[in-house]
Amino acid sequence: MQGFLLGVLLAVGSALGLAAVRALRARAAEARALGDELRKVSGRLDSLEGELSRTSLRADVAETVLIEKGVADEEDLDEARRYFEQNGQPRYVRERDGNLH
Repeated sequence: MQGFLLGVLLAVGSALGLAAVRALRARAAEARALGDELRKVSGRLDSLEGELSRTSLRADVAETVLIEKGVADEEDLDEARRYFEQNGQPRYVRERDGNLH
């Protein structure tokens, strides 16, 4: 009888240990997948930061050219900024454009 109980305890302990190992492996796989996703998002963010920097530089150059050529002055540019900030629609609208992915 003691041998039987010892065998049952050993079997239950082995089953619990196996379940714990499987759970740990599943969590490790999830962690790797999340790490991969984080690297992708980080790459996208780096790309967007670079694009934003280039766009800002282009806007600065355009403002400088308009002022130097006498086409516009600072007040004209400020008025144009205010107009677009108030009336400009965002380029991306989730409801209209869907998910970015």
